[in-house]
Amino acid sequence: MFRDTVNRFVEEHCSREYIRDMDIKREYPYKAYQAMVEQGWFGLCVPEEHGGMGADVIYRAILQEGLARYAFDMGAVYGLTCWGIDTLVRFGTQAQREKYIPPALAGEIRFSISMTEPNAGSDLTRIALKAVDKGDHFLLNGQKVFATAAGSKNNVIVLAARTGPPDGARHSGLTMMLVPNDTPGIELRKMPVLSRRMSGTYECFYTDVKVPKENVIGEVGKGWKILGAFLVAERIGGGAMYVGNAQTAINDAVKYARERVQFDQPIGDFQSIKHALVDAATEIDAARLMTYQAAWMDSRGIPALKEASMAKLYASEAGMRATSVGMQVLGGYAQLPEYDMERYWRDAKQNMVSSGTSQIQRNIIAKAIGLG
Repeated sequence: MFRDTVNRFVEEHCSREYIRDMDIKREYPYKAYQAMVEQGWFGLCVPEEHGGMGADVIYRAILQEGLARYAFDMGAVYGLTCWGIDTLVRFGTQAQREKYIPPALAGEIRFSISMTEPNAGSDLTRIALKAVDKGDHFLLNGQKVFATAAGSKNNVIVLAARTGPPDGARHSGLTMMLVPNDTPGIELRKMPVLSRRMSGTYECFYTDVKVPKENVIGEVGKGWKILGAFLVAERIGGGAMYVGNAQTAINDAVKYARERVQFDQPIGDFQSIKHALVDAATEIDAARLMTYQAAWMDSRGIPALKEASMAKLYASEAGMRATSVGMQVLGGYAQLPEYDMERYWRDAKQNMVSSGTSQIQRNIIAKAIGLG
């Protein structure tokens, strides 16, 4: 029933035509975002005592798979605010929860995440954005890159800064902070990247940016614990979104293969085309089952780091293969925005890098199965 509700919502508020228009114009999907707010979906997995519905990660996976039907980016703008709310529910002070969660649920503010720096990507222990203690506030100086949606309206950036050198452990000395994107001293530059054209990807420059100490999440110098806390849920959500978009790519390619006639028959009747589409469809179904297995485990408190990483790895790479098949089946038409396949392909390529590269996922899985 919930999946049917999501499907109706997507066709009404996140339609193929709407997504295509936002992607071409590189505009943030504020209208669709507001529709999500009105549906109450930012409170889907928020505990009832904080104004939410108290649903589990399976419901969020269903929603994110649906939202990403025509673009991964649509599921991503939803997921970013959810991640910010989740962080405050688990690690925020009571004052922070009261200040930020109600307006986030009401759509008055949104969240984005900013971790990556020029020299800190897969290895976040190299974060160098400096936060100097000035008594009642920290002073930020430095740079972040590839910050998705950092320039959206009324956005609060959740970032990691270095408040001290590593103290015995490489993961120490990092602190999580809430920084509104209109704080004096912040300069945001939109990057002309291949994908994520709706949400926007930004370089963020911080020059003597004052962050009140009440904006620190958790303990000073203990930010790594927060960074790692939601990796399982993030990868489950990512897997669901990869599957949602890849399924549409396969559906579009199959439809085209049935309609396109060459040599007096639909090209889908040729074995080379038929088998390529069958293999892609099989992989997407497998990726979906892996994703929902991880969601089921997480919803029941069963450790699922390995399963979530496997789902993220397999679903992202299956999505890349599926969209590549789609590009080949549609031929020249695949290059045109009005056929959508090039957007699916662009998003799929990025999905193998964001939220932990395929190589990083393999390292995590190797450790989980007993390989150092």
